[in-house]
Amino acid sequence: MKINDIQIISANADDIVINQNEIAARLKVKRGYTDNLMEECQKRLANVIQYKCAYIRTNVDLSSENVCDFGFMTVESSHLYRNLSGCREAFVMAVTTGIGVDRLLARLNVTSQAEHFVTDGLSSAAIESFCDYVSDQMKQGLNCAPRFSPGYGDVSIEVQKPLLQRLNAAENLGISLNSACLMTPIKSITAIMGVRK
Repeated sequence: MKINDIQIISANADDIVINQNEIAARLKVKRGYTDNLMEECQKRLANVIQYKCAYIRTNVDLSSENVCDFGFMTVESSHLYRNLSGCREAFVMAVTTGIGVDRLLARLNVTSQAEHFVTDGLSSAAIESFCDYVSDQMKQGLNCAPRFSPGYGDVSIEVQKPLLQRLNAAENLGISLNSACLMTPIKSITAIMGVRK
């Protein structure tokens, strides 16, 4: 779906295969490990998760050293500048698992710390897997730089403000920012992915 120049991608729980390496890393278990608790948490998570992404493809001007100008925002960063080296365009995206996951985690935090820990790890693995899913759809044969998120390296987390505003993320994704620039729903990610020549 397209809203002006903003593209929207939605997916159901069945559409996304959660990366087993991500699950293993988050839960500190061997790859492929499962038990009754994990299976129950996965079912519960699948019932509430609502994957959604908003993104644009925009020009990026790297003519000034360590300055990345996207037209709607300018980011001063040597790390992002290096990441985007050789790029004239970039995908700017925000993804989320939806507010239902937040509500589930809040409830489990009161009722069962074990289920909260497992569900939190699974939902973190899920959002990363959805990022990979939408990145693959965007690339479609393009040579792209690795995803780079605000708050990583020397890129200020404040970059989330203009990025989310440009994507109309409050309306399109239900994402809001607090005064510390942390997102709600908590299982949300913003990222920039350069398109190389």
